[in-house]
Amino acid sequence: MFDRITLRRDLKDCHGEVLARQGQVISTEKIAERAAAAKPAPSVRLSDTFLADDLALPLGEHGHRHLFRSTAVQATVARTLLAVQLPPVLFQELESLKLAEPPRYQHALSTASVAIRMLAVAAGESRLAPEVAAAALLHDLGMRHLPARLVRAPEALRGEETVEVAEHPFLGAWHLAGVLGRHPAVDAALGHHFRNGQGYPDLPQRPPRTLEVVAVASAFAALTQTRSYRSDSFDPRGAADVLVQEAAAGRMDGSAVKLLVHALRGGSGDLGVLRFGRARETVGPERNHYTSIGAPAHSVI
Repeated sequence: MFDRITLRRDLKDCHGEVLARQGQVISTEKIAERAAAAKPAPSVRLSDTFLADDLALPLGEHGHRHLFRSTAVQATVARTLLAVQLPPVLFQELESLKLAEPPRYQHALSTASVAIRMLAVAAGESRLAPEVAAAALLHDLGMRHLPARLVRAPEALRGEETVEVAEHPFLGAWHLAGVLGRHPAVDAALGHHFRNGQGYPDLPQRPPRTLEVVAVASAFAALTQTRSYRSDSFDPRGAADVLVQEAAAGRMDGSAVKLLVHALRGGSGDLGVLRFGRARETVGPERNHYTSIGAPAHSVI
């Protein structure tokens, strides 16, 4: 079972405040307890922060052009993100990420925008929840707590490196639980690599369907953006093909992947009749040292 970790180093926020000490055990149960005991600080709207000036960045990405092809769609995404409310310290975390790791900051914005678009296709703008947008924005916060040598590695990860990277959902969820209490962002941080139980970590129950959307949006954003371990990004069709193959193999939520494909096609027509075609060979980057990480075979405590 991979449902807990022992911290390799002190866990600190962007101001250097210690959130947990080296050697402390963090488990799914401990994260739930931390969230239940938290007293969330007052929130501010994203519209009143630096992020409001950056919302156009993901909408203009070449890899997302089929998702945000109209000004009406772009306006829906922007309105939902502008309505996000978070404690100031989390906007400060994102600002720190923007300065230290621009690709990771871009990934946060892109995942949120793609997830909003997918959910708008499924349920319409009136039912979009800023809390889910916030969850998508913060889902990968745990990566900020990993050493730069792992985050920026140009070659495939090996051995203990893969185990350490697999710990990042615990780190992000613990961080967010102490600030937000019970919130979809905590669940998204912990469960965005669940992959129908074939990913990590082991969870007591599968993530809610809306957070499966965040997981697929995160994967699509990652595939269509530059990464240190590959020579180029996937184009939108190639990225969708990868995710369809993952869904067929049971490693992605099939309904969420269908929702992404439907959104890429413009979101018109009946989603219920959408069927995946036959598998085809995907043309990817010439150099790709991506490491597929499953749950470690044993707990690291």
